[in-house]
Amino acid sequence: MKKTVTQYKCLNCGYISKYWLGKCPNCQSWDSFILDSENEKNISKDYNKPVRITDITKQTAEIFDTGYNELNRCLGGGIYKNTVVLLAGSPGIGKSTLCLQIAYNISKKNKVLYVSAEENYTNIRMRFDRLFNDYPENFFLLDSVNIDEIIEVSKDFDLIIIDSIQAIKSLSLGNVPVGSISQVKYCIDKVNEFIKQHQKTFIILAHITKSGYIAGPKFLEHMVDVVLVFESREDYRVIRVLKNRYGSTDEVGVFVMTEKGLKEDNYLQFENVGSKPGSVFALFSEGTKLIPLEIQALVNKSYLEKPKRIIWGIDSVKVMVIISIIEKFLRFDLYRYDIVMSINGALRVLSNHLDFSIAVSILSSYLLIPPERSIFIGNLNLYSNIQPISKSKYRLFLTESSKFSIRKVYSNFSKDTVLQEYPDLEDIIQDMEFFKVNSLEDLFKLWKEI
Repeated sequence: MKKTVTQYKCLNCGYISKYWLGKCPNCQSWDSFILDSENEKNISKDYNKPVRITDITKQTAEIFDTGYNELNRCLGGGIYKNTVVLLAGSPGIGKSTLCLQIAYNISKKNKVLYVSAEENYTNIRMRFDRLFNDYPENFFLLDSVNIDEIIEVSKDFDLIIIDSIQAIKSLSLGNVPVGSISQVKYCIDKVNEFIKQHQKTFIILAHITKSGYIAGPKFLEHMVDVVLVFESREDYRVIRVLKNRYGSTDEVGVFVMTEKGLKEDNYLQFENVGSKPGSVFALFSEGTKLIPLEIQALVNKSYLEKPKRIIWGIDSVKVMVIISIIEKFLRFDLYRYDIVMSINGALRVLSNHLDFSIAVSILSSYLLIPPERSIFIGNLNLYSNIQPISKSKYRLFLTESSKFSIRKVYSNFSKDTVLQEYPDLEDIIQDMEFFKVNSLEDLFKLWKEI
């Protein structure tokens, strides 16, 4: 009988060594050697044959409903079957809680396996009892870190959740540390190979580094179908889409962390926005969703040689530019005033979508005029002019504003123009008052007349 020859192969460059090495002498990569036995080198000759695209039958995509509209929208309608969804986030942000809630909702109709490589059964049961009052028959747990065991057990389930990819390993890699590049690459390859053979669906949790990037090799993001990043801001939890083969990458999902887990935000905190000077209601456009925010400004006379500029949640350079516009075209001496600004809401504002509303917030506080239940639609340029937005987005702003009892609309259009352009919105805008403004100077003149 021929003796089995054992050797180790570098995953990056293919270098062969008789012994396992921590660092490849050829490509200098770390933890890249795996066991490569001659008995495992027999490659099947049953290759797949090319198929004409016209011979492929069209099939309607099957989708799992997560039970949350915010998450379904980010995923392109829900979790598509036979795919891998990667959910990354900082420790303690609520990744496991969200996945437990998803598993609970989907297990009402499908068999779900929750693989916990980091927590034991007792911890999961305690969290489950805190979130839910009943126990679905199709919900199962597995406490394992062995990818081969996980793959074998997964054959009997429709959806498999792995918590997390950095905590599982393959015993065939020998002494390669858990969470290393080699382990993560091998485990995700095994998952993808399993999906192609058995048409299963996976949600895989991943860690985030101190720099805010997904931990592990960069190719991990290329090997999955959807990449979601979980972010935190106070009680808010925001899901951003980095990659999606089934939908847009511009979508954002907003949740609130409560004692009963994550819930979709109902935005009740915006009921009194606009009652004080400097408080402005605004809608921030992210993909097909408009996210409500409150912009707050406090403009107060300074007694310092250099007035203070304190800004939270907004790009400070953006605020400085807007202050310069106001000083230049309205001739207000803001250089003598302390200005404090913040955002009350789930997002930090870094784009130019809210420049008009930011300028109004500063003017409102400076002039001591409460904007009341108003919305300011348009883009502010460097000459203080208000430029119109697209017609489709303007419609979206009007329909969404009606949900928050907005009574005044400041934009480039009068009410007659809006009715001609959007006759189907007559019922929505009948109680709204429209003010046509083409610049900040026009807005100032309107407010002086009031």
